[in-house]
Amino acid sequence: MIWPQRLIILFGLTLHNAFATPSVKLEAVSEFGWLAQSVQPATELQVPINQIHSWHLQITGKKGKAADCRPQQVSGGMPAHRHGLPTQPQWHQDIKAGWYRIDGLKFQMPGAWQVILSCKDDRERNHEFIFEFML
Repeated sequence: MIWPQRLIILFGLTLHNAFATPSVKLEAVSEFGWLAQSVQPATELQVPINQIHSWHLQITGKKGKAADCRPQQVSGGMPAHRHGLPTQPQWHQDIKAGWYRIDGLKFQMPGAWQVILSCKDDRERNHEFIFEFML
């Protein structure tokens, strides 16, 4: 019988995808036109589930130059489930202007997630970057 073999193959593919580490493209634009994006290869980040990890981002201004922004707050969670992040991530300026690291991120289940970063520029304007992605 051919059908059971097809079902076994389909089930195997589904099971493999359920345990694969999701890859997401991280990119967000502030209300002032600044761009924050992942600096992982090909701007895709392997996002582990149930593991504390870090993100590395680059922020550029409207003209594509590195933007200096003082990190303020990290928030987020799963809007559909109405809960926040299970950890209290912190973000820091990295080695040079425009480069940042967010430490202490954790996503405990597959689904739609949001991470919101805010920072202030030298004119004291608040930039908010909202990353929305599926795991």
